[in-house]
Amino acid sequence: MKGVLRAIGATVFSLASALPWGAAVHAATPAELEREVQRFAVACAKNDAYPDLYDCRCLTDGYRKAVQETGSRFRRRALVRDYKLLQQCPASKSSIAAWFRRECISNAPAGAGHGEFCNCGAEVFSSAFRVSPPASKGAIETLERESMRSCGRDDKLPLKHPRIDIN
Repeated sequence: MKGVLRAIGATVFSLASALPWGAAVHAATPAELEREVQRFAVACAKNDAYPDLYDCRCLTDGYRKAVQETGSRFRRRALVRDYKLLQQCPASKSSIAAWFRRECISNAPAGAGHGEFCNCGAEVFSSAFRVSPPASKGAIETLERESMRSCGRDDKLPLKHPRIDIN
């Protein structure tokens, strides 16, 4: 799960790094702003794990508002942070729980009670995530660790999933 967390952090970074910083600075037209919003929406929807943890439609709507208010196409990371979009747009509890359960089952060694442990962790993680959606990879990792501990596991699960990247 640590790899997913790293990837979520990279996701926000890659949203910002995919921008044409070398372009001439001029006021963006409404059409240019909307194209940027659409690129953001596609990147979110195509991501391997992001749609399971956050609501891409909500993120896109919030991003559209931020882009329109600022007139900026070049500050994805700052806009997502400043407008607290991640905190406002968690996915459904069932989606978050399913993500945790899949990651747990596929990344931890199977053993007696493994399924029950993963179900417990998924319930704890998804409930806490919905109450206070994490806004950073560190906060997600802490929440994962706390969820596993509350279900009787103190060590971290090994991670085998791909890097998440929204660009």
